[in-house]
Amino acid sequence: MRVTILKEIPEDATLASAWNGLVMRMDQPEVFFTYEWALAASRAFRDSVDSLLFLVYEGEDLCGVAAMATANMAIAKKQSASAFFLNASTADYCDIVSIPEKRDAVLASLLQELRTLGMHRLVLANLPSDSPTLKELAAISRKQHFHIATRPAYQCGLIEFGSEDQRSVLLNNLTRKSREQRALKRLSRIGAVQITHLSTPEEIDRCLPQVFAAQVSRFLATARISPLINNDRRLFLRELAGALSRAGWLKISQLEVNRIPVAWNYGFRFGESWFWYLPSFRVEYEDYSPGSCLLRLLVEEGCADRSLRRFDLGLGEEAYKSRFTTTVRPTSHVDLSSNVLRHTAVSMRQALTIGLARFPQAADRIRRARDVLRAQTRRLKAEGLRATMAQAVQRVVRLGGSRDEVLFFEGLAKDLRGDSDMRLSAITSDDLADAAMSNNSDPDTLQYLLRAAARLRHGKACGFLLRSPDKQAVHFLAEANLEGFHLSEIDYTLTAVDPGSTLIFDCWTPQRFRGHGFYPLAIRQAAVELLNEGKRPWIFCAASNTPSVRGILKAGFVYRHSLVRQRRLGHSTSVPAMTQNSLYSTLPPQ
Repeated sequence: MRVTILKEIPEDATLASAWNGLVMRMDQPEVFFTYEWALAASRAFRDSVDSLLFLVYEGEDLCGVAAMATANMAIAKKQSASAFFLNASTADYCDIVSIPEKRDAVLASLLQELRTLGMHRLVLANLPSDSPTLKELAAISRKQHFHIATRPAYQCGLIEFGSEDQRSVLLNNLTRKSREQRALKRLSRIGAVQITHLSTPEEIDRCLPQVFAAQVSRFLATARISPLINNDRRLFLRELAGALSRAGWLKISQLEVNRIPVAWNYGFRFGESWFWYLPSFRVEYEDYSPGSCLLRLLVEEGCADRSLRRFDLGLGEEAYKSRFTTTVRPTSHVDLSSNVLRHTAVSMRQALTIGLARFPQAADRIRRARDVLRAQTRRLKAEGLRATMAQAVQRVVRLGGSRDEVLFFEGLAKDLRGDSDMRLSAITSDDLADAAMSNNSDPDTLQYLLRAAARLRHGKACGFLLRSPDKQAVHFLAEANLEGFHLSEIDYTLTAVDPGSTLIFDCWTPQRFRGHGFYPLAIRQAAVELLNEGKRPWIFCAASNTPSVRGILKAGFVYRHSLVRQRRLGHSTSVPAMTQNSLYSTLPPQ
């Protein structure tokens, strides 16, 4: 055996042909194992990982491929680096490619080369539990002085089509699924329902931005952040679409209602499998279950295709998948280490993970604690130790007693003469998705967008954004009826004398756009529009927030009154404050 190690995936038609030839000879070929998938991943993630390609030859014949990666510059810095599957973050299944009769020799050669490189850990995520690689690793790793720890990972749902009789039974079961049947009837009342399979580069290029926006906005609507907010993820999907479409393996399906796209599946047709990889739908159609409708129609189409054996639903245990699944294919997470102490730590962590899976509430608490720790770590890096400690001390002091004052201002400006030509517009789900992708490295803005998405979904308040001349969202705000509005800052519910009183609240400027005066510009425009509608605009802020007070006054608002919350040893009261006793009166003039 001879091993060649490359630091990148080369564009080489001969290598691609030999590589994919090996994939087709595996026990269960998958599109995730192909040359095209590895090439797309190496291009998209080159800023975060270094590719490490192991090509195993017997004579001049390629008999094994391991597309691995390491953290950037790990080897050059002579760190105790770990190797992992290059496709681990993108592929539902990962494996080491080899012909069956040479698998043990390929695995042994790979582990030998890792030791030679000074790499003492190999992480194999999403390895199919029925893969022969998993069966042979235990014995081979011992011979190469690696310790192995294995735990269950995911359950991938499959729809096995089977024989003619089994296909008939499956079709009958599909037609009896009342939820999707009702949803399809409701969609058909809007317009004609049809599926289009996109094939041309022009169709795919036009479709992908819609898929990205729909996926990101759907995650935001369910209080999650989609991985697609990151540029490298979207680049990967574009690169992959180009490579797989040329190979004839890409199958993007689009559900249309009255010729308007409402749901998509970025999927693959590879060998005898059709893959449900990246489904998405427009959140405006959520009540019609467009994703489930699309899946049902695709499964019906798959049943009629005798060249297909299965429809693979991939990673994820979403409830809708269970209604279609006929069997499951589990995956495993394998960790090999040449260091006994590291192996022991990994084994203990895996045991903890398995144990917590039996106690979901405890697992949720640990995840929340982990998220808090990560947030504090980010703050420490951004603000430094002194500022972080000062904030912690301040929070402790406030537990004993504190006084918080909130100021209320009324908007009186009735026109926009001399203002910018930038205008407020109502927020849409696409706007939130664009903002998330544009501010993917700003965690505070992402948290704001989650709040904005919740308001948009539930309709309890109206959201607006101010857009710059180059179409970027530079400021956000929300409006709601003042009557009954709960001020969480002081735990107080407002009452309004005038039924037309409207509160402007939760104003936000992304970090990269601060210092340009967008806040007063946006709230002034909001006030003018409310006045033109016959309403009374109000806004509030903490008395201690001097920059916000200045922006409000600059926008033409006038101070009216304030509320003060006083806390003593856990007990709090909120009362109106006289103007002369207000902290506002101590602010320096503009």
